[in-house]
Amino acid sequence: MTLVHEDTPNPSERRWRRRSLWALLLLVPLTLFVISYDDLKEMGKSDDFLPIDVSAGQSARYGGSDWQFVGLRTVTEGIKSKTPPANAVPVVARFIVEIGEPDLRNLWVMCSIKLVDASGRSWSPTSVPGLPRPADGIETCISTIFAEVGKGTRRVVEETYLVPANIVGELRPTIGMRGERPYYLRFARPE
Repeated sequence: MTLVHEDTPNPSERRWRRRSLWALLLLVPLTLFVISYDDLKEMGKSDDFLPIDVSAGQSARYGGSDWQFVGLRTVTEGIKSKTPPANAVPVVARFIVEIGEPDLRNLWVMCSIKLVDASGRSWSPTSVPGLPRPADGIETCISTIFAEVGKGTRRVVEETYLVPANIVGELRPTIGMRGERPYYLRFARPE
C-alpha cells in the first residue's frame, strides 16, 4: 500500500504550476514594459538620439521650418569685461531659418542648439559677460519662438558658446526640438 501525502500535488496540478512559472517569466517583463511605455516615450522626447546629417550649405526641414547653417565664428575683439577663462574662446553659431509653419510656440518647444566635438562632448548656449550684443534682427532660438513670424519669413538665429580653444575647428552644431525628437539635425561645417 502506497501512502500518498495530502500535501503532494497530483501530476496535473504540478504541470499547471510549472506552466504558471514559465508564464510569469514572460508576463512580468511585458507588464513592466507596458507600465513604463509612456515614460520611455517621454524620455525619448527629451534627448537627441538619431541624427539627420545635413551637408554643408544645405537646408533641412525641422520643427516646421527650413534651417541652414551659415557658420561658426570666434569672437576675439570687442569683449568689454575680463577675458574668458584660460584656453576658452567665445564662439557664435549662425543659422538662417525660413519659417514654414508660424506656430513656433508649439513646434519649437525645448529648442536646443548645441555644439558637439569629434568625441561627442557637447556645449549648450551660454551668456558670455562683456560680449558685444548681437546686431538688430539677430535672435536666439528661444527669442524667435516669441517673435511675430509669418510663413516664409526669414530669420537670423545665433547662439553663443564658451568652448575650449583647441577644439573650435572640429565643432559641429546640432538642433533638437521636443516635437521632432528622438531625431535631431547635425550640420556639416561649411568649407
